[in-house]
Amino acid sequence: MYEQLRKYILPQLIPSKTRVLVAVSGGPDSMALSHILWRYSQDESWRGISLVLTHVHHGVRAESDEEEDMVQQLAKLWNVPCRIHRFHAKQYAKSTGQSFQEAAREWRYARWREDMIEEGCSLLATAHHLGDQAETILYRLLRGSGTAGLAGMYPSKDSIIRPLLTYTKADILHYCKSEAVPYALDPSNEEPVYVRNRIRLELLPELERSYNSRIQEALGRTGELLRWDEEYLTQQVEIAWRRYCYKDSQKMTCLSRDVFKEPPAILSRLLRRAAMQVTQEPRGLGFAYVTKIMASQGKPGWVQDLPGMQVKITEKGLQFSPVNIRQLDRIIGKADERELDINIPLVIGKWIEIPSLRAAIGLWRGSEPPGITDYERREGQIAIFSTELFARVSEQTLVCRTRREGDKMWFKDVGHKSLKKVFQEAKVAVKARSSMLLIAHGTEVLWIPGIRQSGLYYADDNVDKVYCILATPMRSSNLDSL
Repeated sequence: MYEQLRKYILPQLIPSKTRVLVAVSGGPDSMALSHILWRYSQDESWRGISLVLTHVHHGVRAESDEEEDMVQQLAKLWNVPCRIHRFHAKQYAKSTGQSFQEAAREWRYARWREDMIEEGCSLLATAHHLGDQAETILYRLLRGSGTAGLAGMYPSKDSIIRPLLTYTKADILHYCKSEAVPYALDPSNEEPVYVRNRIRLELLPELERSYNSRIQEALGRTGELLRWDEEYLTQQVEIAWRRYCYKDSQKMTCLSRDVFKEPPAILSRLLRRAAMQVTQEPRGLGFAYVTKIMASQGKPGWVQDLPGMQVKITEKGLQFSPVNIRQLDRIIGKADERELDINIPLVIGKWIEIPSLRAAIGLWRGSEPPGITDYERREGQIAIFSTELFARVSEQTLVCRTRREGDKMWFKDVGHKSLKKVFQEAKVAVKARSSMLLIAHGTEVLWIPGIRQSGLYYADDNVDKVYCILATPMRSSNLDSL
């Protein structure tokens, strides 16, 4: 294992004179990885590769103190720097409304980015192996991911490297035994309480027993083949982007109508990329929205309001424009920028009127409410959440209100931002901010109609959904008909 890594894999992943931050949990995977990289830096000393270890103490298990000490002792033995981070993972998960695993992962990667800057590291090495890859691909398959998701994790992408991605857990345990590498075992990894754990502990073993004894290798190979396809498609999209994208007189992102001549694989990616430039939402447009634009077939006059933006087709092309404050004023019927004090609990399956704004807000679980097409023509706004929202947030505490002290929004790969920062990035005038409607749970803002939806409770295409709709202007007599 080590000789293969030393000869063929590590020279491709780690350029000479590189300083590498190694994420070490204390488990066998990360301990083996850190030992392999340290050994490589010694055996290939002429390459000038240096290491920094980083360890996160999640404040959950009693054994965590021993694991932290083990990592520190290893760093001392090897004479390499070691950074230790401590935080209360369960408290953080509760404050963000995320699962424990999601919250802990977000916090770890945020600290690692800081470590890389402070230690002058250009690469982060993580210990993901073939079993993790198979688990990831199955997880994404079950969620309805496309090619990009089913390509799995990359051995090297951006500043993250995964040297062990083609090796099994058995390979890693054998290495630890043969090289006397100490490690700790986390018993929570053997509890089928999370979806990923159930895939690893239940689904993968069943597939190995009943369908393919080498399912991990098969899934890893599938991921690699799809990465080849995705890399090619990415190159073609870049070429197509330069061909079709332009800015109009209002500096809006546009695509020429000829873009509809492209096959769906290219067209869908161009639409997602254009939308991402407008909303700054890293996930881009969901499948339902992409297919809705594609179904227009580029007919001039077609207009669609989507989360955080509007798509309009003219004779020249598609215009992707953010919902600006003037549009939002028209949507909620404001005649001025007066401060409002609104706090309205939301109720599933019911429109709640907001008389001061001649508006209504509603929640629907599972499907869009009747009349949604008419509503969209009235320039309403929609946010779509997964039903996980109500598994974690009681209906009575989800409210439509105006901003308050301490409000924040969470975004994937970024973490929390203050509401002030979100408003600044959206170029919302200071005087208008106190009259903006928000959908929130406590200080956690989930949606600013017309501006941005947070990354919490994101609804994938294949999960049950909750539709939150701001409809205006409406008379109460019209609400009952929807």
